[in-house]
Amino acid sequence: MKRLISCVLTLGSFAVLGDVPGSSDSNLLSRYTASTIIEYGGIEGAYDFIYASVDKIKRDVSFESSVRFSGTGQKITFEMPRGVSREDALRWYTSQLDRLGGTMLFTCDGPDCGRATIWASQIFRVRSLSAPDRQQSYAAYVLGERSDQTLVALYVVERGNKRVIAHIEEVKPSAPVTFDENRGFADSLNATGIAVIRNVTPARDGSIDDSAKAVISAIAKQMLNLVSQDVYVVCHMHASGATDPLIEASGRCAEEVAGLLAEESPVEPKAMGVGPLVPVEGRKLSRVEVVVPSLMRQVSR
Repeated sequence: MKRLISCVLTLGSFAVLGDVPGSSDSNLLSRYTASTIIEYGGIEGAYDFIYASVDKIKRDVSFESSVRFSGTGQKITFEMPRGVSREDALRWYTSQLDRLGGTMLFTCDGPDCGRATIWASQIFRVRSLSAPDRQQSYAAYVLGERSDQTLVALYVVERGNKRVIAHIEEVKPSAPVTFDENRGFADSLNATGIAVIRNVTPARDGSIDDSAKAVISAIAKQMLNLVSQDVYVVCHMHASGATDPLIEASGRCAEEVAGLLAEESPVEPKAMGVGPLVPVEGRKLSRVEVVVPSLMRQVSR
């Protein structure tokens, strides 16, 4: 008899033979090649979305930042093929979330995530996620606009037997959820080398208002432990009219933001205004970014 092929088409998506019965792939993310779904479940009703490390005080689980809301979604646990590292699996999923325009609210690695036993047994309640504290990674993302949000929790571990397990929970809130979108700014910057300062949009003349200055002040306090001094503030501006004046105005914007960051942090960013020359996937999006070239991932093609 011919051997069965390793994939079957079900319900419009590919389910790999060996996946737990009744499971399906993520609605957003492609699975790691040759990985297998070992646990699967739906999410409905009250949900706690955590964007902080976890700990336990006496009998109570403790975390600094979370939001509780009602929503629906799914949770999927994948086992990676042998030879795949925790870093490989984490990068596979976070790169997809980044390409989808997700905002990283929080990320951690190793003991900085807190106790791995708490994540496995009391947050996600998946025994196969049990792993040493030093072999865990977590990332919390929000995707989409307030009217159409999806929240994604990604937890990746390497177990004692060297098998790598990735757990994904993606939930759509029944009502918009509000975050301090810059809370994970320093984590995102350290993880990827580039981070957008949310809720800071320069005016046409390159100036920024008082509310934006307050946001930048809070960002500066997150940068106290940034080791690299090779830091740039890049201001992007899109508006009708000639390009050169926009580049000049974005230069003034970058200078002002860099000066504000330098006042309240040990870094001394260099300013760069690029006007409308660097759109995001063809979209004209005015924004302010902090870039640390030495931390940026090198992508080979």
